[in-house]
Amino acid sequence: MKEKLLLFLLIGVTMTCWALPTAQFLQRKEINYTDNPTINEILFDFSTEQVIPDATLPPFNEIKEMLETQAFTLNRAVINKLLTSLQCTAKSNLNQNTILTVIDYSLPSSEKRIWVFDLKQKKLLFHTYVSHGIKSGAAVTDYFSNTNDSKASSIGVYKTGEAYYGREGQTVRLDGLDKGFNDNAMRRYIVMHGGWYVDENFIKKYGRAGRSWGCPALPPTLAKPIINTIKENSLFVIYYPNDTWFLKSKFLNCNSASSSQYTGQKKGEINQQVTQENEREAILFADLNGNNRREENEPIIVVTADNYVRLFHTKVPVERMLRRQINQTEYIALNNGEFSQLVTTNNKILNDENINSMDAVYFVIPEVAMERGYYHTHMKIISLGKVKEVKLNSNASQKKQEISSYTVYFETKSAIHLRSTNHFIRWLGL
Repeated sequence: MKEKLLLFLLIGVTMTCWALPTAQFLQRKEINYTDNPTINEILFDFSTEQVIPDATLPPFNEIKEMLETQAFTLNRAVINKLLTSLQCTAKSNLNQNTILTVIDYSLPSSEKRIWVFDLKQKKLLFHTYVSHGIKSGAAVTDYFSNTNDSKASSIGVYKTGEAYYGREGQTVRLDGLDKGFNDNAMRRYIVMHGGWYVDENFIKKYGRAGRSWGCPALPPTLAKPIINTIKENSLFVIYYPNDTWFLKSKFLNCNSASSSQYTGQKKGEINQQVTQENEREAILFADLNGNNRREENEPIIVVTADNYVRLFHTKVPVERMLRRQINQTEYIALNNGEFSQLVTTNNKILNDENINSMDAVYFVIPEVAMERGYYHTHMKIISLGKVKEVKLNSNASQKKQEISSYTVYFETKSAIHLRSTNHFIRWLGL
């Protein structure tokens, strides 16, 4: 039975994408894409006489004017690449419809960076937020991958497939057309769906969108109308100013021989600099099994996001937020230092002398349930009773004798040991 439960947990969180700028970003010099001579050399020169070889679409100059006037925050370099992609896909006889979607991943997730256009009507239909993969960066993307289980976004040209009602609600398949950049998207289950962590209120509150496992997730209120608009054979471009993609993509070089300049990178990985998302910060769990390692039936220690701010007077670490809300409330996993601070200072919540810090601590575990033919993971608070005392256990072998574990005594239930783990937990971290 235990093995079946573990299998259900893995299924429930694996076949999905879950999918304020940092100080470093704020200090970064604004990118001028045309400063790079390599990029300058391959920017396509669109004359006003040029016409897309598809009678259903307007001339290039009219599309270019529409992009510049209706999407005024869309960078000129992005527009040039879109026009190149339109010409090259037309030459490839992809038979796409007149809907065009573009994501600009050079922008942080706190900004609206996805646009949906109707080229035939020369009209901007949607402009909103979109997530990126958890391994592609925090607020700003700097790493992309085409490999399985990378949990990173993939840049390049796609064509949309059919829409269906999946685990995350209304969903549309994305077929990656850029060989070496996104052509593994189908095998990676990269799709577009809605995500509660891309809601504008979430972004305003926490400074950035949450992250998926590689899927471009949309605000939940806009997911259905956008997906129903772009489904079935529309062009979908995920942009990032990467020279490798500029030089190698057949959809950016159908009128030049610039692809011969490509020198190659590690297969399947497109990065400006290696992201630092590989290491997980250690969090506390209840070692109910007494084997010094966390198992799926063992809860982790959390507080609500609002109480986290009240207790520690700092911004919420979204990278330690549960991937599922509990009763529409966000929860943050505690690390060793934070829990030690609660125990030693006995902080009060909102200066209420009747509510101490330990009353704000919860134990949560995942539960898997079948819904609409899919296994869904939900988070559940388990009650262990009122905490009577917490004992701090130090490691005698260490010179500084740092706290290595805790023993928590309850008024009515048996004591438990709390330990740290930095192992990957599928339902933790946005």
